[in-house]
Amino acid sequence: MTVQINLPASGVRSQADFDNLPEVSPGWAWELRSGRLELTLMPVTFWHFRIVMLVLEHWLRLGHEVAGEQYVADSGFARGETGRNNFVADGVVFESGYRPAKNSTTHDATNIHTVIEAVSAGSEDRDAVDKVRVYAALGIPNYWIIRGDADSDDIDGFITMYQLVDGEYQVVGNRLVSQLSVTD
Repeated sequence: MTVQINLPASGVRSQADFDNLPEVSPGWAWELRSGRLELTLMPVTFWHFRIVMLVLEHWLRLGHEVAGEQYVADSGFARGETGRNNFVADGVVFESGYRPAKNSTTHDATNIHTVIEAVSAGSEDRDAVDKVRVYAALGIPNYWIIRGDADSDDIDGFITMYQLVDGEYQVVGNRLVSQLSVTD
């Protein structure tokens, strides 16, 4: 469920307006999207944040530039443009040799090498079905989905690695995040 509050034409809300917003349950947050303040489910746990960072660090070691969720959300890389119905990737790995400009805010899908998603409670269909179709249509060469063991205290995850072949993703490997090395 999404609750929307339209901003005035100036885009400015007072502190009093913000303070009077309804209290939200844990896991939910107010988020500004396309000129609307929306109540959005934000199930980012410590594991989710940390596992994405570990995978992005792997790609940094391989010499790629990377970006995490908040930057991606703000950058416009999601279905190729900004907008209310976009998907936000947990992480992106840019093509080898591509270095975003210091003040860049948008990126063409052709500059993306890999999209990374960490599956959270309730996001399996979105991450493993909906996003797969969209990122394949955008031509993103690689898509990594990370799943964790809910019964373990271990900060690790199981990666399913997909590669784009003839416009569709094919599984090309599986690995634990802890098994990533600079030779991958």
